[in-house]
Amino acid sequence: MRGKFVAWIATVGLTLLPVVAHAGSGIIDEMKLGVLDHDVPIGGDHKECCVDVNGEVLFTSSAILSWFWAPRPNLGITVNTKGKNSYGYFGLAWDGDFLRDTFRPNDGFFRELDLGDAVHPGPNHVSPATRDHKGLGSRILFHEELDVGYRFT
Repeated sequence: MRGKFVAWIATVGLTLLPVVAHAGSGIIDEMKLGVLDHDVPIGGDHKECCVDVNGEVLFTSSAILSWFWAPRPNLGITVNTKGKNSYGYFGLAWDGDFLRDTFRPNDGFFRELDLGDAVHPGPNHVSPATRDHKGLGSRILFHEELDVGYRFT
């Protein structure tokens, strides 16, 4: 099952290569790459560990979405480095800058709220064969994200 998920992600990545090549035309607004801590034990049981690698593409907002405060559509993937639950996600992202020109021209702080769905290949329920994984209850889950950061330029 995990091999199929990795193949699916590779296919999506290769499909996006032509889109990335046209980024100058305004299709892609931003690309992110990050490292995350997996299954942080805040208000729940901690069964999985280790590091996740995350990649995300945020597309330019369409005029169709202007009535909804112009969110940017996004598409991303988070892969666990130890074979635990990984997932792909998509949704809409609203962002804005605040405290601009704090230390240098064009710098400042930003905030972003992302809402959408995620799909994972992990177990829905824990069984003896999957006892070291979290059972997530459903193949499709909500994906929420709140980012606060500093933009250097």
